[in-house]
Amino acid sequence: MFGKVSDTLPAAEWKARDNGYTCNPEYLEYAALYDFDEPTWYKLIQAEIEKLEGFKIGHDEIIMKVWQWGTEIGSCYHHGTYLSITPSLVNELAKYDLDLEAFMTASSISYQLIKPKHILHPKNRPDLHLSIQWSKDLYPNDGCINGHYFGYHRNDYHGDYIELVYRHQIYQSNWLHNPDYLKPYFDAIWKEIKSKEIFRHPKEISLGSKVASYLPDGYKAYMVSTDCQSQCRIQKNVKQYCYLKRWREQEYYISALTNFSLAPRETASSLREAIRIALRMIDNQ
Repeated sequence: MFGKVSDTLPAAEWKARDNGYTCNPEYLEYAALYDFDEPTWYKLIQAEIEKLEGFKIGHDEIIMKVWQWGTEIGSCYHHGTYLSITPSLVNELAKYDLDLEAFMTASSISYQLIKPKHILHPKNRPDLHLSIQWSKDLYPNDGCINGHYFGYHRNDYHGDYIELVYRHQIYQSNWLHNPDYLKPYFDAIWKEIKSKEIFRHPKEISLGSKVASYLPDGYKAYMVSTDCQSQCRIQKNVKQYCYLKRWREQEYYISALTNFSLAPRETASSLREAIRIALRMIDNQ
């Protein structure tokens, strides 16, 4: 029975001869499988493939390679009782209406297709290339990761969290809309925190410190002593100033007095917007 084979059969050692191949004496048990008066498998395949324009075949005792205009497109490997064929050869010949598998079956040539190997590609692990340097100043909960500043903080609303400054933008580990590429940064910092017990109790960054980082030259921001811990004064001089208060996570009040319930006030949904309103209020005084 000829055609496709599923299992590898015992291989014989072959010698090249003008009219084909013949078995070595120690493999005479396989000689009965071949009729050397008929054209060899190589000559049959060569004649069929080289009918196509630009196709050439090269052959040695074991391997037959096929080229198209000088580019190798596939090969066959001789195993004595059958051939193994690369799928690329079958697919390329099919583009020119040559069904190699059907031809080999019709020509009583046993064969099997070579199964492609599954290649495992390494996963991208950016966390393997992250370097953390902790601050040696008065705030040991701060540091840099690959040159990006971060701080380990806590507040009553979120609990412990990490604040990361990446490309001049602030991100917090408790936010749900952080970009995916920042996850390895937060994971690496949390891993470092859990593996070491050298940190002080994390503290929330004061509102005054956050505001001061956004103010232009000539302006100051500092916390004021009120019953609210999330309130600061923004000042240009002794006569031009206003107060900014964080009421909820994303709700800010801006007013000319510390008592927001008595004085006219404006509201903002972000810190940047609140600072713009505060600067405009100060300039209009």
